Amino acid sequence: MINTQLIPFYLLLITLLIVATEKINRSVVVAFTALFLIIFKFIKFESAIEAIDFNTLGLLVGMMIIVAITKTTGIFQYLALKTIKLAKVRPLRMLFFISLLTAFLSAFLDNVTTILLILPVIFFISEITKINSLPFVFSAIFFSNIGGAATLIGDPPNIIIGGYAKFDFNQFIRYNTPVVLVILFFSFFLIYLKWAKELRKNIIKISIINKLKEQGVIKDVRKTLISIFVLFIVLIGFVLHSVLHIENSIIALFGAILLLLLTKENPEEYYKEIEWPTIFFFIGLFVTIAAVEKTGVFDLVSKYLLVSTNKNPELITYLVLWLSGFLVAVFNNIPITIILSKIILSFQAQGIDVFPVWWALSLGTCLGANLTLVASSVNIIGADLYNRSLNSKNGNRISFINFVKNSFLITLTSLVISNIYLKIIFFLK
Repeated sequence: MINTQLIPFYLLLITLLIVATEKINRSVVVAFTALFLIIFKFIKFESAIEAIDFNTLGLLVGMMIIVAITKTTGIFQYLALKTIKLAKVRPLRMLFFISLLTAFLSAFLDNVTTILLILPVIFFISEITKINSLPFVFSAIFFSNIGGAATLIGDPPNIIIGGYAKFDFNQFIRYNTPVVLVILFFSFFLIYLKWAKELRKNIIKISIINKLKEQGVIKDVRKTLISIFVLFIVLIGFVLHSVLHIENSIIALFGAILLLLLTKENPEEYYKEIEWPTIFFFIGLFVTIAAVEKTGVFDLVSKYLLVSTNKNPELITYLVLWLSGFLVAVFNNIPITIILSKIILSFQAQGIDVFPVWWALSLGTCLGANLTLVASSVNIIGADLYNRSLNSKNGNRISFINFVKNSFLITLTSLVISNIYLKIIFFLK
C-alpha cells in the first residue's frame, strides 16, 4: 500500500531519473511535476510561491542579460585569440593558456556561457593548425566546472548555496578560491600526463599563428568599454554586498538594466538570450522540493545522517562532500544542491555547526559535476558541440564511457584535495 503522503517524494525521484536520462526536456518534466503537486493540493499555491527563491532567479537573469550583451562585443573572442598567440607554436602551452582562460571566465560568467564562447575558438584553432581538439575540449569542460566553483556567480550550485546559507561574494573568494587554485594546478598536471605525448607530435608553423588576427574581432569599441564598465560595477557591488545591504539579485538586475540603458540596445533581443528553460527548471525544483519538505522526508534523512555520524560536524562535512560529489554524477548538480541544502538547514535546526558543511556542499556539487556526462549542463553542451563539429569526424566522439574515462581521476583528485583542505581550515586544531 502506497503512503499517499510520500507521493511528492516518489514523484521527485521519478522526475530526477527522467531528467538524468535527458530523453525529455528537463524544464518541462520538472514544471509538470510542480504543477501536478499544486493541482492535487500536495502544496498550496501560496506556499509554492513562497518556496521560489527569487533572489537566485534574479541573480541568474541579471547576469544572463549582462553576458548576452557583453559577448556580442567580441571581447571574449579577443581574449581567447590573445591567449593563443601568447602560446605561439607550442600546443601544450596553448592548452595551458586556454585552460586558464576558461577557468578565469567561468569564475565570473556562468560556465555554460563560457563553454559556448571557448569551444568555437578551439574548433577554429584546431581547424587551421590540424591539432586534435579533443584534449582542449575536455580541458575546457573540466576547467569550466572547476573555475565556476571559485565564486558566488560562477556556477548555479554556488548561487543556490549563497541564497540558502546567506553567503556573500567575498566569502566564496575567501573559502573556495584558494582550494580551486590548487585543484586547477593538479588538474592541469593530470591533463598534461594524459595528452602531452600526443600534443608534442603536433608541429605548428609560426605563419599559421600569425594568421590569427585580433583586429576586427571587437566590433564596437564604445559598447565594449560600456560593457566592461558595467560588469566591473556589478562585481564591485557583489564584493560590497554585505556593506551595502543590497541583495545580489538587485545588483545583477541593476547592472543588466543599466547596460541596456547605456548601450541603447533593443531589450527584446537580449530577453530572448535569457535561458528560460533553466529559469523554469529552477522554479519547478523549488516548488517540488518544497512539497517534499512538507512530508518530513528531509528531516528523517537528516536525523539518520546525524545518528550515523554521531552528530560529529567533521564527519558530516566529509559525508556531504563525497555524497554530493557522487550524487550529482547521476542526478545533475542543480537538484542535488537544493535537496542537500534543505537537509543542511535541518542539521542547523538541530544545533549542528553547519558552516563548514556548506563549503563541502559547494565543492562537492561543483567539482563532482566533472564526473559524468549528465552531471552538469556544461558537460552535455560541450560534448554535443564537439560531436557535431568537424573535429570529431575521425570517429573519436565523446560518449558517456569515454567521458568518465577522462574525468574520473581529475574528479577523484579534486574531491580528495577538497577533503584535505576542509580538514586543514576547519578541523585541524
